[in-house]
Amino acid sequence: MIRAQAADDVDLLVTAAVMYYQHDASQKEIAEHLGVSRPTVSRLLERARAQGIVRIEIVPPRVEPDLAPRLCERLGLRAVHIASGRANEAEPGPLLAEPLGAALDQARLAAGDVLLVSWGRGVYSASRHVQRSLPGVVVAPAMGGNSSDQPWFQPNEIVRSLAERLGAQARYFHAPALVPESLYTSLAEAGQLDELLSTWQTARASIVGVGAWPKPDASYAAAGFPVDPAGLHDAVGDVAGRSFLIDGTLVPFEDSRRLLGVTPELLARIPTAICLAGGVSKARAAIGAARARLYNVLVTDAATARAMDTFLDTEAQEHRHSSD
Repeated sequence: MIRAQAADDVDLLVTAAVMYYQHDASQKEIAEHLGVSRPTVSRLLERARAQGIVRIEIVPPRVEPDLAPRLCERLGLRAVHIASGRANEAEPGPLLAEPLGAALDQARLAAGDVLLVSWGRGVYSASRHVQRSLPGVVVAPAMGGNSSDQPWFQPNEIVRSLAERLGAQARYFHAPALVPESLYTSLAEAGQLDELLSTWQTARASIVGVGAWPKPDASYAAAGFPVDPAGLHDAVGDVAGRSFLIDGTLVPFEDSRRLLGVTPELLARIPTAICLAGGVSKARAAIGAARARLYNVLVTDAATARAMDTFLDTEAQEHRHSSD
């Protein structure tokens, strides 16, 4: 039996790691062999991982190869990027970061090109995890912010975070998403609206999140958006403050001049308009947003992609039955 030595002894770390990971020994067996306690074995294994003696590689299985092209065809999209697994809806960034990076690669953004970003948990989360090098690209808000203390409701903060991760330039806009008539007039007179509109009109790419209806919390109302109009009762989602039905019909926004955000018409003209949809509750919303032409590139997780595919299957069957 090996005498117990100091916890930082490399021989102990290697022995515990080999027995546990290569020979499937239990921690009790390892403890008996080393002459230490089971808690000590647990600490040895943790240190072996921390020091790089043990490197755990996760090799996720490939997502069904026909799923992405099938969603592309059904929804009229340019591309669908699917991450294996099921995204955490509150923090989808770690899972969606790599497919988002792939979507940005395909956009082929060059110095001076504008990348717009909206608000939302998904976009905020992804802005802290995606890793690419896009020097000279300008990252700008797709809409104004609001008084919420939640960072995912602050487009300027998302712009800052994303620009830092991409090595890009940040351009900020200091105004709320919903503006009173007096402020709208002041911004117009100061020329700031012309500058903002020019930025939106020249954008080469956009990243938006999709919100699912009915809202699970009061966040949308807290941001100042109306939640009571009759049209919203049938809404399935919203993108950059614009709500829509499952068939893609946009829900009219009362006094649309109050909403300081990129318009659906401009989003539809952006060459690479990326939508992040992480979590199965976003499936119907992602379908409605695609039909509303609010994006043309989908970044999602496998569970959400399958939920979208299943919904489209069911919808098609119901349509066939109603036509008989």
